[in-house]
Amino acid sequence: MLPVISDPESLTPLVGATADTDADIDILADRHRRAVLRYLATRDPADPVPLADLADFVVLETDADDQRSGVLAMTGDALFGTRKRVHSSLRHNHVPRLAEAGLVAFDPDANTVALREDGEAVAEELERVDAERDVAEDEATIA
Repeated sequence: MLPVISDPESLTPLVGATADTDADIDILADRHRRAVLRYLATRDPADPVPLADLADFVVLETDADDQRSGVLAMTGDALFGTRKRVHSSLRHNHVPRLAEAGLVAFDPDANTVALREDGEAVAEELERVDAERDVAEDEATIA
């Protein structure tokens, strides 16, 4: 169905849908937020995850592939500094954005995070996209 330009109400759903799509893409644009959703999808939503545990996972998930951190971030003070930086960015940036989008439940007093129903659906979609990317990479390697 094409919108009727002379009828302003016919344009409203398209504008709203675009804004929602942009917001959804923005939420998933950051690898830390994608890692949060992936990790929480493996946990029981009824059992909130401490933010410190989540930060440990995100460090291993995202910084292991980061060429800038390399071996230094895997030992001693560098690892502690990386964990502290990631914990802070999760606490003050990424988790609140995911909570605002309705994907996670965040308790700032208890410092815990749990996946919500909408977050489960997004995590399943991320898993599907990851699987398709892996297949495409395998096919490119074979070719």
